[in-house]
Amino acid sequence: TMKRIVSFVMAAGMALSLAACGGAVSGASSTSTAAPAASSAAAADDGEILIGCLQDITGNTSGLGLSVQKGAQAAVDEINANGGINGKKIVMNTYDTKGDVTEAVNSYITAVTVDQVSLIVGPPVANIANAIKETSEGYDVPVVGLAMDPACQTKSEGVPYKNMFALQPSATTQGDIMAAFAVKNGYKTFGILYNQENAYSVSLLAPFVDRLAEDNITVDDSMIVAYGAADTDYKTLLLPLVNANVDANYTQQLVAIETAATELGYKGKIITGLDGAPGFNTTYGGDCSNIYYINNINTEDETIAAKIAEIQNDVSAPNKYFLGYDIVMAAADCIAKVGTDYTALHDALENLSYEGVTGKITIDPTTHMPTGMSMYMYTYDNQTPVMLEQFAG
Repeated sequence: TMKRIVSFVMAAGMALSLAACGGAVSGASSTSTAAPAASSAAAADDGEILIGCLQDITGNTSGLGLSVQKGAQAAVDEINANGGINGKKIVMNTYDTKGDVTEAVNSYITAVTVDQVSLIVGPPVANIANAIKETSEGYDVPVVGLAMDPACQTKSEGVPYKNMFALQPSATTQGDIMAAFAVKNGYKTFGILYNQENAYSVSLLAPFVDRLAEDNITVDDSMIVAYGAADTDYKTLLLPLVNANVDANYTQQLVAIETAATELGYKGKIITGLDGAPGFNTTYGGDCSNIYYINNINTEDETIAAKIAEIQNDVSAPNKYFLGYDIVMAAADCIAKVGTDYTALHDALENLSYEGVTGKITIDPTTHMPTGMSMYMYTYDNQTPVMLEQFAG
């Protein structure tokens, strides 16, 4: 189990891409389907706690959604094996968004109105979180997810959406960390390639550039290249950046871009966001030694490494597995203390302070996102992850 590094309260019976030149978790996972209204009543009668898991189980980002779901289910199984939460068993229904925003809204409404879940394990995909945030305002069910775009949790006027929470560092924090890493390692000139249709990609851009500015490094407008889903000729997009001999690029859709860069003869490093974390290495299939990336977990921890080895054939994104695990464990910690009454549970989440597998999660009630949560910078030795340094948020 992960008990050595996870402190979860059982209670009285109960958690850019930058291209640079030079320079326990236990228990089996399963996917349940949305239960009919009658089963929610039955769950309450049977003393069970019903939660939802809203993920891309099919679709382009199903690897991420399935990884979160399997980690969340592992936590549910572990909690139940240890007596549940104050003697109550957790039941988790999984709802497939299919990577579609309309499907996501419909699934959310089913979960909170038909099934009457007490809490939803939310997605890691900002586009889906953005789709449900306005709808969630009309209900009393927290969504505890992983969307890194602060706009998924905070309104334009600066107040949080009441039910939207994220339990991993924001894109603001991640962009800052990646830029700090680049500057620390002596990179001076930068080109930026970003997906203007992807919320995570867009939300990394400003904090990355702003952090460079703190060291008097500016990025020329001609070196900032936007692309969208219709753009597939990455060689053409990359060519001006490669020809300019910039120290760094930032991107999404990393496999295709890494392939194009290699074919163009690019010899530099690529420093990326979470896109570069495993399983980028196995998806790309080639030598990944020129990749730097950010990650949530310390894969050199023996317990984490052992769990990754155990789940590697079933989970394509190990970091998302541990994040899903932490969401359920942290939520269980809150429920063990205050129960499932919405007001009490909401307040407990706003004031969450929880030591998880992915770090110390301390929620800022003004943003519904963690403060001071550290992350790790990695590279690869061919396809083997190598942890380089821990950065505080």
